[in-house]
Amino acid sequence: MSPATGAIVGSSLVSLYDGVVRQDREDIFDSLLCADRFASRHHDQRRDYTNWFFRYRRRLESRGWVLKSPILHTPQVVFGPSELDSVTFDIVASAGAQVLADLVQASWRSMRVHRFADYYFDNGQRDGELGRLQMAPCMNDADGTLLMLICGIRLTGSAGMRDFEFWSETRREMLLRITGGVYRLDRTTYARYRDEIRNQLSGDAGRAIEEFQL
Repeated sequence: MSPATGAIVGSSLVSLYDGVVRQDREDIFDSLLCADRFASRHHDQRRDYTNWFFRYRRRLESRGWVLKSPILHTPQVVFGPSELDSVTFDIVASAGAQVLADLVQASWRSMRVHRFADYYFDNGQRDGELGRLQMAPCMNDADGTLLMLICGIRLTGSAGMRDFEFWSETRREMLLRITGGVYRLDRTTYARYRDEIRNQLSGDAGRAIEEFQL
């Protein structure tokens, strides 16, 4: 399956796969951007991503996006770059969920995050957030249901010095968190909010959405 269109919408890298019609595409972009702005009014995404993401998801859910399958991921301590390449995206089974999870995993590997990790484990001195990525692949299933996987990936680092009698040693770790889930769009519910959302965006959506061909 190959994506036809990609876009940066607020904080999300969105991939639209074959079968997503124009109206659905506009609804995806508008609802994601509206949720992004809503969450950002309450929380600073960089400083408080957990609560920001909670508000973001709840806004989507209140506007017609129905959670089908949550991502199951226990925060994972990473001790070396190779562990990042073997990350799995486990999702409660449902139609289309594994396809979307596989797409996210392929995108993650293509970013070659292990190169960044190589540098951190050799030279990094920072504590705290190292990187954050939010991906949202979208597709229609066999019944025409619009599905979207909201996947938030966050890496934080910990670098500590241990002093011995004749030398010192720096111990570096990363903590990987993956949150989100697969949603389906209840088109009837969303239609009741469409005009309200467009009015809230008030003509700024075009400046906040950057589209590109894949």
